[in-house]
Amino acid sequence: MFFVPEVRRGMASLAGDAAAHLVRVLRVEEDQQFEISDNSHRYLATVVTARKSEVVFEIDEQLPDLAPVPDVTLYASLFKFDHFEWLLEKATECNVHRIVPVIAERTERGLDQAATKRAERWERILLEASQQCRRMVVPLLDGAMKFEQALAAGATHRIVLDELRAGPPLVTLSLQPGESVALLLGPEGGWADRERQAAVDNGWRAMSLGPNVLRAETAGVAALATITQLVSRTIT
Repeated sequence: MFFVPEVRRGMASLAGDAAAHLVRVLRVEEDQQFEISDNSHRYLATVVTARKSEVVFEIDEQLPDLAPVPDVTLYASLFKFDHFEWLLEKATECNVHRIVPVIAERTERGLDQAATKRAERWERILLEASQQCRRMVVPLLDGAMKFEQALAAGATHRIVLDELRAGPPLVTLSLQPGESVALLLGPEGGWADRERQAAVDNGWRAMSLGPNVLRAETAGVAALATITQLVSRTIT
C-alpha cells in the first residue's frame, strides 16, 4: 500500500523523496500494479511513470473500503525516543486513530522540546507503518501537550492505565458501536501520586492490564490490542 496526496481525474502521483524511495529502494517499475490510498479510499492502480523525480499511477478501480479505524486516541507520556518511536509504529499497527504526546511530571527534562524537532520523523514512521500493515488511513499525530491539558480530553470512555494495577481489567470494558476511547499512558517510572489522583478527580477511570508491571511502550500496545478486539466484537 502506498499513500498519495490525492487522486484526481483517475491519476495520482508521488514526487521528491517518496518517488525516489519507490524507484531506488522498492524497485517500482512501469506497468506494475499496487494498492494506493488517498487517506480516504483505496484503489488498485498501475504505474505509468517511474522516475526518481516522480512516480505516476493510473487508477484501475476503486477497491472496497476497509473497516473504519475505531475512534481510539492514545495520550502517551513522552519517554526515551527509541522506545517511543517503537510505540508509534506498533500503535499504528494496532489501529490507533490519534496519538498525542503528553508531558508528565516524570517525563525526562528536554524531551518536550526535542519532540517538536522529531515531528517530521514521527509522521514518517506513522506513514511507513501504515503502508506496511495496509491501513487505509494514517493515524493523526498531535503536538505535545501538558498532562493537565490531556485530562480535559473528551471521549465516551476515558481510561488511565495504572502501573499499580488499580481498577478492573481493561478487557472487561463494555463498548458500544460508535463510542470513543481515550487511553492515558504514563511515562517511565509511572505516574506521580498527584497525577494519579488528578486523573480520577477529572473523571478518568483507572484500569489494569494484568498482574505484571509493563514497560510504558508495552502497556500502550497491549491496551490498544485489547481495545481493537473489543471494538471488533461490537462490529460482528
